[in-house]
Amino acid sequence: MLTRILFRLAGSLLVATAIVPATAYAQGGAPTCVAPETLLEWPAANPVWRLCWLRPSQSSGPQGSGLELRNVYYNGRLVLKRAHSPVLFAEYTTSTCYRDWKDFNTSFLAEAAMRNTLGVRSMFGPTSSCDRSNEPTIAYGACPFQIPGRSSADCFSGVSIEDRGDFVELTTQYNAAWYSYASRFRLYADGAIDPEFGFGNFDGTNNGITHWHHNYWRLDFDIEGADNDVIYESNVLQSSEFASLRCNSSTIPACATERTWEVRDSVTGRGYRVMPTAADYVSPTNQSGRNFHVRDVIGTQYIAGEFGDRPNNNLNDCIFAHAALANAGDIGGVGGAGSDVVLYYRVGVRDRTNVGAGTQDSMICKRAGPALVPTGDWSPAVFKNGFEAP
Repeated sequence: MLTRILFRLAGSLLVATAIVPATAYAQGGAPTCVAPETLLEWPAANPVWRLCWLRPSQSSGPQGSGLELRNVYYNGRLVLKRAHSPVLFAEYTTSTCYRDWKDFNTSFLAEAAMRNTLGVRSMFGPTSSCDRSNEPTIAYGACPFQIPGRSSADCFSGVSIEDRGDFVELTTQYNAAWYSYASRFRLYADGAIDPEFGFGNFDGTNNGITHWHHNYWRLDFDIEGADNDVIYESNVLQSSEFASLRCNSSTIPACATERTWEVRDSVTGRGYRVMPTAADYVSPTNQSGRNFHVRDVIGTQYIAGEFGDRPNNNLNDCIFAHAALANAGDIGGVGGAGSDVVLYYRVGVRDRTNVGAGTQDSMICKRAGPALVPTGDWSPAVFKNGFEAP
């Protein structure tokens, strides 16, 4: 996590984020959460973040989308309409491949004070199967993952919400057959967001076959509302839907140009930059050579009810059809003023077996995810008589 936080801080410097202390009181807009949505406000006193969350079994999209955040406000200003992971895959060097489901809650370790509510740890932090999996060929089974001192009474299948001082961390875990996926969001006092996805194996099934996992986040940024949002790729305004790569090369480390993306409100200038972290480069697109996953980032128009490249989630639909999302639609808006846009962001990992001494790592859980860094002036929004005060 240290690497990710340092990268996030470096990114904040690069884009000149306005830093606001956690004690600042953010008046203005706030979400209205409707069941089964649950409201989170952090910090508990004078919150700077307000949002609604859902656990995997409650999440939207075909067969769910894991841990889902909705109507996310920072300092009283809307950032995201929805952030979730509606598309998830596993593919093997054999002919086997899966389009996994994301709506099956499963237990992980969490203290009672943080179960579906904001709390502070007193004995141990939230621990998923992914957190426990640090041996190349060993499976630790179900919660409590053979951890000394922990028992089934410490296990829980909702969302853990932990106050970490300068950030709040939401954690959950869900299974698809023998896969054990961990999903986290960290939201910082300075406005940055770290989504993190962990790709684990529950019981060791098929860990003798090299395989890949791919997760696609769907980030529906609505910067202060759905209208007037534009997308920049490496500071170049995009007028049409696109499907792109993190690098100008499909191999690592031969990445001559690292790209970033920004969604910006064309009226206020406020936005969020999506910056890949080091783990996101480890398994590039199409490392398997099967042409199943050939793009990292897709920018599209918002379409109500569209949560991926297909309207269903058939188990053996192995290809992510990026052209079904990015098909030359207008995202620039009239005169370049913007429209309602969505970003999809892929991370992938490879679980290797029998490829040489010291290189097998099929049971070690890998994590990846970008840093989302605010750009522009995100100082607290204060409203008077229904209008934002200067």
